Amino acid sequence: MDYTGECLFAGEGGPIPETRRRSSGMRSVQNLETIINEGLRVALLEETPDQSLVVLLEHLGKALSGERTYIFEQNESGCDDNTYEWVADGVEPEQGNLQNVPPEVCAGWYRNFSVGGHIVIERVEDIRESEPLQYENLKRQGIHSLVVVPLYDGKRIIGFYGVDNPPVKLLEYASNMLQTAAYFIVSSLKRRNLFRELKKRSYLEGRQSLEDILEGARTGTWTIELEEGCPPRMYADRTMRILLGVADGIGPEECYRHWFARIEPDYVEMVREAVEEILSSGRGEVIYPWNHPVLGKIYVRCGGVPDRTFEKPGACLNGYHQDITETMVTRKKQEQSIMELLERVRQANSAKSEFLSHMSHDLRTPINGILGMLAILEKSEGDLERQRDCRRKIRVSVEHLLSLVNDVLQVSRLESGRPAAVEEPFDLRAVLEDCVTILSPLAEERAVRVELDTSGLGHGRVIGNPLHVKQILMSVIDNALKYNRPHGSVFVRAEETAFQEGTARCRFVVEDTGIGIGEEFKEHIFEPFTQEHQDARTDYNGVGLGMSIVKKLVDQLRGTVTVDSRLGRGSVVEIVLPIRVDESWREHPPAESEEPRDGQGSVAGMRVLLVEDNQINCEIVEYILQDAGAEVVTAHDGRAAVDAFGASAPGSFDCILMDLMMPVMSGYEAARVIRGLERADAGTVPIIALSANAFEEDVALAKDAGMNEHLSKPVDIRKMFQAMGRLRGR
Repeated sequence: MDYTGECLFAGEGGPIPETRRRSSGMRSVQNLETIINEGLRVALLEETPDQSLVVLLEHLGKALSGERTYIFEQNESGCDDNTYEWVADGVEPEQGNLQNVPPEVCAGWYRNFSVGGHIVIERVEDIRESEPLQYENLKRQGIHSLVVVPLYDGKRIIGFYGVDNPPVKLLEYASNMLQTAAYFIVSSLKRRNLFRELKKRSYLEGRQSLEDILEGARTGTWTIELEEGCPPRMYADRTMRILLGVADGIGPEECYRHWFARIEPDYVEMVREAVEEILSSGRGEVIYPWNHPVLGKIYVRCGGVPDRTFEKPGACLNGYHQDITETMVTRKKQEQSIMELLERVRQANSAKSEFLSHMSHDLRTPINGILGMLAILEKSEGDLERQRDCRRKIRVSVEHLLSLVNDVLQVSRLESGRPAAVEEPFDLRAVLEDCVTILSPLAEERAVRVELDTSGLGHGRVIGNPLHVKQILMSVIDNALKYNRPHGSVFVRAEETAFQEGTARCRFVVEDTGIGIGEEFKEHIFEPFTQEHQDARTDYNGVGLGMSIVKKLVDQLRGTVTVDSRLGRGSVVEIVLPIRVDESWREHPPAESEEPRDGQGSVAGMRVLLVEDNQINCEIVEYILQDAGAEVVTAHDGRAAVDAFGASAPGSFDCILMDLMMPVMSGYEAARVIRGLERADAGTVPIIALSANAFEEDVALAKDAGMNEHLSKPVDIRKMFQAMGRLRGR
């Protein structure tokens, strides 16, 4: 970050209005700029950079309702010195106690600064473990929250400044304000250093050194004589002549004319007013555009004081002329960045509000249906047909609720950027057939015909993430069914378009005869929480996450997805994925499973150890198992499960169903302990995880702990029976 020559000029700011409408959200850019401008205006009235810094810290501290504002600078030994401080009434100053602070105390902060970050701490307790030295330092000072931003000289970090104990609701606002004012802080520190440097030089060396320093800072000095009855004269030093673009031998009258004639016309009156202010108040400063003969329009900061020793009739001024074009450009970029940031925040808040509104509706709709059906059930004891209908509708509502939760979790996971690490062999044709089979009840319900064509696939056995491929295809086919017409059709085609170096390029096309998508909505189809018809939400059509999930999954698999659609004529979704071919399968094809693909699996006669801490969940699974003919022994935590298994004779249990998150001992720990017992069945007894933790890393953790399978809650009974039957007798 470059702060070279920075001083954020605020212009002439008016008084802050006494009444202003409070907002619970982020303050506007206008409010932020007004407060910053007012602080800079007041600070610029001070005679020295030191006084300007103290005044600005006081202004920022009061504006942010903080208890203390401060500046730390790195000293020559690499430690930090608290060089400036303001404290609110009743707050103990800390500046004297914060000199030569060891570098290890703020090491974590500087690491964050080095990558362009800043520090926001809502609760100091949050850093007790991660930054113990800083925690003790802040705790001693009674700090419970803070915002700190770095100070850069060019790309070099020279220190930081911040505010202690602002209200938590103002932390983001404080961060924006401090980052905006950082330019002025750095500029004042550099001007302070310049003044200090000048004081160290002798008079004979000082003039040349001053010119060298000012030239480096692109600052020239001048004297203007306004003698009565004579043309104005400007005497410019070397740097001033360079900045004006004039020759060394230029006369003072011509020099003045050259300078004055190139002031931007709209700012001439402002410059005249600044001259009057210098003469009346003893000091003045102005920023204006100036037309350089070579560089074109540049921005200049001019300031000066009256020369009281001028003996001729009229007036004489001494001052400086600084090229601040880079600073102004940086300021405009920063203002633009703030505007863009606030717009992103506004859009994010709008999306969040819209999402919460949609979720509120979409969650309440099935919940209302469940409660209503339960009420009807209670009043329909003798009407078996009505009871069956109520149970069917309750199941539909519950399955929809589960679908909503799964979609939201999937979007959260994908937006976190966690990659899909699962790579395993699978049958691509079987995945496609499974998608059609699973969605066939929906197709029958909607009276839509589904056709599948896999004849174009050159390689059926591939290696990749079958779950993600299935999620992509099911989401697209599901949409094609939901938004189709009665007696319409969905045509699913899979083909291999290229094969190179062991990787097949597979194209999946889903074509439907549905309602289609408008041209305007096509641009937003992959955005989360968007639907073309936001008002038509009475059916269970989700919250607009399906295609967003498809896009993120396709991107993770390094593929592409395109949509071609017309209103009233249907849609065509084309997905292209690079998939690695399983070359080893041709050499060693797996033996055919004796278990039918859709078989329920038999658990009759099995003795099962059910480990579940939730009493209701335990009761449900126990009832289902007993109803299927299994004998069930229950344990309510991991330790109890280990004890029950250890106390049983070898071979007593045919299967262990293990919850993962439990008190006393987790399911992961319990599985490891059981696998480590010195008994014949410790390493062979099937252990199946039953957990609400359903992400891929949760499955991997369960496998690492020694479990054979992982089934997510709410448990699909058919899948549970299949897994138990498949593992039985191994």
